[in-house]
Amino acid sequence: MQEGESHIAVIGCRKCSRCDNTCPYGALYRVEGFTRVDYSKCTLCMACIKVCPNKALIHID
Repeated sequence: MQEGESHIAVIGCRKCSRCDNTCPYGALYRVEGFTRVDYSKCTLCMACIKVCPNKALIHID
């Protein structure tokens, strides 16, 4: 990811695991229970944002 590029950010993940296996590109993974994004795989399809009940996944433009 380059500075200034549009991306998905994880802010305040509550470890609910609803986003697990949601990404069709395998861009989500967990570190110590918290969701992280592999930006080399993320296509900004927004599937993860749609399923997050805590609005912890956000699109930054």
